[in-house]
Amino acid sequence: MASAAGERRGPTPVLWAFVIRESSLGGPPTAEAVVEIGSSQYGQLLEDAMASGFTIAIDEPPPTTTEVHVRDGFLTELSMVGGHRLWEPAPPAPVSPEWLSAAEARDSVVIILVPPGTWPETTPGLAPDELAEAFTANLRDARADGMVQHGLARLIVR
Repeated sequence: MASAAGERRGPTPVLWAFVIRESSLGGPPTAEAVVEIGSSQYGQLLEDAMASGFTIAIDEPPPTTTEVHVRDGFLTELSMVGGHRLWEPAPPAPVSPEWLSAAEARDSVVIILVPPGTWPETTPGLAPDELAEAFTANLRDARADGMVQHGLARLIVR
C-alpha cells in the first residue's frame, strides 16, 4: 500500500526490546530499541536499513535517515530511506515513560536490528532471567558474526 509519505511495509509482526543505556560520559541516558522481524521480511528491512545509513554494530551508531514515531506511549512506525519506506509494527509497541523520556532527552533512538531467531523461543517454565540470558548469548553471537546492524534514528512524538 502506498502513501504520500512513502511505501508502507506494515503492519508487520515485530519483537521489541526497549533498553535505557546509561551514558559513560555523564550525559543523558540513551534509548535503544532492539528489533527482530520474521525471516520473510528481514531481507527487505535490512535493505531499507542499509539504504538509511545503518552499519554493522561495532562502534557508535551512525546517524541515519530513519525516524521513530511514538504516539500516545506506543511506537507506531519506523520511517526509513528518508521517508520512502514506512514500517508499522503490529500491534504498536508500548514504550515506558522512562524510555520515552530518555529518547526525548536526546531527540533520538538507537535502533538495533537483529537477525531472525535471536529471540529465544519461550517455553513453559522458562524463568524470565533464563530467557534474558539466552537472548543475551544469542545477541552476543549475532554481533560476533557481524549480523547485527545499528543506526541513530530521529524521534518524532505526536
